[in-house]
Amino acid sequence: MFGIAFAFIVSSVAQPAPTQARQRRMVYAYYFGWHTGVSWQNNTLIDQPLARYDSRETWAIERHIALAQSAGIDAFVMSWFGEKDNNITGAAFNILLDKAAQHGFYAAASVDLAQDNFNSTIPDVETSLHTLLDSKVQQPAYLRYNGKPLIYFWNQGHFTVPQWQSIREHTDPHHKAIWVMEGADTSYMAVFDGLYLFNTAWSHDNGGTSTGWAGRVFGGGGVFYTPTVMPGWDESRLPGRSHPTPPQDRANGAFLYNSWAGATEAGTPSILIVSWNEFQENSYIEPSVRYGTQALDILRPLIAAWKTGKAVPVMHFAPTVTATPSGSRPATQAAAQNANQVTGKSLTANTLIIVRADPKVASVRLGTIDAGKVYPIEAQNGDWYQIPFNGAHGWVNSAYVTVK
Repeated sequence: MFGIAFAFIVSSVAQPAPTQARQRRMVYAYYFGWHTGVSWQNNTLIDQPLARYDSRETWAIERHIALAQSAGIDAFVMSWFGEKDNNITGAAFNILLDKAAQHGFYAAASVDLAQDNFNSTIPDVETSLHTLLDSKVQQPAYLRYNGKPLIYFWNQGHFTVPQWQSIREHTDPHHKAIWVMEGADTSYMAVFDGLYLFNTAWSHDNGGTSTGWAGRVFGGGGVFYTPTVMPGWDESRLPGRSHPTPPQDRANGAFLYNSWAGATEAGTPSILIVSWNEFQENSYIEPSVRYGTQALDILRPLIAAWKTGKAVPVMHFAPTVTATPSGSRPATQAAAQNANQVTGKSLTANTLIIVRADPKVASVRLGTIDAGKVYPIEAQNGDWYQIPFNGAHGWVNSAYVTVK
């Protein structure tokens, strides 16, 4: 686990002017609305949100909106399968639009064409687009750019450019909405109005990536581009990925900071954070057991400075800490002294759990224990249990275990 120590001072480097002065500066976060209780039992996960949820639960959406707003994020762009078969994303998006309107927040759909049962045929995707254009975009909280509703797309390569030309002619021939494609195949810009990149974790030049793609989009006649900001990336535990992106370590927040600084160089009035809650690919900024509120704490001053046209604050990050499980550390000894000793009880892990050196989410990560593993409880400190681990001692959060 990384520490969360950082400090910042104001840099003397000025921000570039936005390319579209009519649009106020806004920050979006890519949002996934397909989580259920089962999602958090997936053994590929290395982290969990602080509060597990079903994406259709109103309290969860309201909590996410409040947390996002606390950092200066203005909108969620939600992966959406349409409303076919009353699927989970259709229900979640309706709640999101409703709650966003109540709280001064915004939401847009990202039409997902990567699912076998949803938006997989031209009639299906046209139905989804008609639903958006005839109904959803009329909602007061639907996200607009220069007065036009934004519709993002994922996996538009499922159809050819001529097929998309036909789809657009049937659904939005007068370009009343801004259609935003994903990825590097700019041949689709013959139909789409803008572009975004979902994954930039491969980039070692965040500023060059942002400005380079901005130039391609606007130079090619596009009207919209959102540079991408990421906290990190790791899809290595996911099966079936033919060309996975190598893991990008969060580096105690340094990668997020550099990603943000690079995105601002594009000069656009909108920036997209990928993602709010993609825990499988480990690109999330939602507060979690492993990282706490680190990402939001880093973004808060960065977003505030950017929105007011100020220089990017300079932040200094503590180096990555490598855990050494053997032996005792003073912090661990102090935690044990404040704990209540426990005898005769054991815990069973309900899911993959992070084991920490001390009873707090900001503590050093010692390793993990798999779902179903049983350990004797040595002590309790608040919501944390101490267990024997790798020849020493570690702490696990009580939210993810069953005690007997």
